[in-house]
Amino acid sequence: MNRNKNKTSFTDILEKSLIHLLLLFFIVNGCTTKEKKTEECYYNHPRNCQQYLEVEVKSRGSLLALDGIVVLEGWTFYLTYFDNVTKKITEKYVKVNCNCEILYFDDTKPPEMTTPFN
Repeated sequence: MNRNKNKTSFTDILEKSLIHLLLLFFIVNGCTTKEKKTEECYYNHPRNCQQYLEVEVKSRGSLLALDGIVVLEGWTFYLTYFDNVTKKITEKYVKVNCNCEILYFDDTKPPEMTTPFN
């Protein structure tokens, strides 16, 4: 008689394991890094970073004209301006993140934009 009280049925075990699996699923997938990244962004459009690019060029001793900024793809820009230090027209590629922090500032294309054909 006492043997039946201590036994657990297969459905009880199945229900408990299903609850544990659901709980584990929600813990693992609760907040992915992609969602966190979108929460940390200050800007949602690359043109919002134009003022930061102007400040960067000005800190290098030059002024950037409004038509000297071209958005290439994503958060990558192509800048053209007269460099007061070298007294020449300068062309730069600039890559920023969604917080307008400059990640790349150089004469050549960023590595992710370079293909074998260009």
